[in-house]
Amino acid sequence: MLKTRDSIIEQLNGSILKLESEIGKRDKRMQLLTKEKDSIKTKALKLNEDCTTNKQDLESTKHRLLHLQSNNFNLEKDIQVLRKEKDDLQTRLSSVAGEKLTKGNPSITDLGDPNRPMKIGEKYGELYDNEWTDAMENVQNVKKYYGDLKDVEMEEILIRHLHRLLKCCYKDCFEMADEQLQKLGMMFAETMSMSPMSKEEIANLPVCREASIHRRANSEAFAKYLYEEKIVCKNILNDWDYHHKQENVTQLLMETTFFEKCVYLCWSMAIQEPVMYLDHDLKAGIPLDKNTYKEFVKSGDTVVYVVWPALFLHRNGPLLYKGVAQASWKKAEQFV
Repeated sequence: MLKTRDSIIEQLNGSILKLESEIGKRDKRMQLLTKEKDSIKTKALKLNEDCTTNKQDLESTKHRLLHLQSNNFNLEKDIQVLRKEKDDLQTRLSSVAGEKLTKGNPSITDLGDPNRPMKIGEKYGELYDNEWTDAMENVQNVKKYYGDLKDVEMEEILIRHLHRLLKCCYKDCFEMADEQLQKLGMMFAETMSMSPMSKEEIANLPVCREASIHRRANSEAFAKYLYEEKIVCKNILNDWDYHHKQENVTQLLMETTFFEKCVYLCWSMAIQEPVMYLDHDLKAGIPLDKNTYKEFVKSGDTVVYVVWPALFLHRNGPLLYKGVAQASWKKAEQFV
């Protein structure tokens, strides 16, 4: 009986030792898991701190980038302003030098002037080749004002209106340019109590010479003003002896790119020294000078009407661009 009890006790003690061993192992595992948990928690906190720091760094970098972009934009604007000032100064310097060089000698060209006569002559030819051709596409748009006229008749009517628009623009720009300097010179002479002077003497006053240089340097901006404010060609139909003249047609053509470029080129011609010369209107029936004009769509030796006037460096000066005229082989008497 005693032996059986001791055996049971011994078994129980073995079980207790086994349980104690397992509990010890579990305790060690718990300690390891706790350490791992603490390590993971520490790492998570560190990652969270790093993430917060990176986020702050990213925001800081974004602010710096925006600041740099803003500075770059401002620098670009400053560079553009400085470039314009540089170009203006170069143009002005070139104009002053060119003024001294070319004064009284139109055959000498200021190569620094972007609106020198040769360039204007080139643009004048491009105006005829491009914008004039585009404007001629309005034949059908203006046909409603003329009843049952044929297309060939409508083309002539449109050509004559385009020609009138160009010549009127040139005349108005020429008169305005001359009037500007005369008014300025007379005001200066009156202020300085100077004796009466001729028109040429007034134009040669230093204040007028300086104004001429400034005017050429700013010709594009002033031409834009003339076009946008509709300053020129207000009385285009006055004193025009043409039985098919029509205000609606002129209004339509004055909204085209052709007219806008006419204003720019005619103003550029009018402020040259001496003034560039757009040939006078040729009368129907006179002999066609083929050294100055080329034929339009018909060959001949006699002028029917002018399509595009010839351009000269100045009055009685060399030819810059050949004109275009509708011609015929008919005798001159038939046009009178």
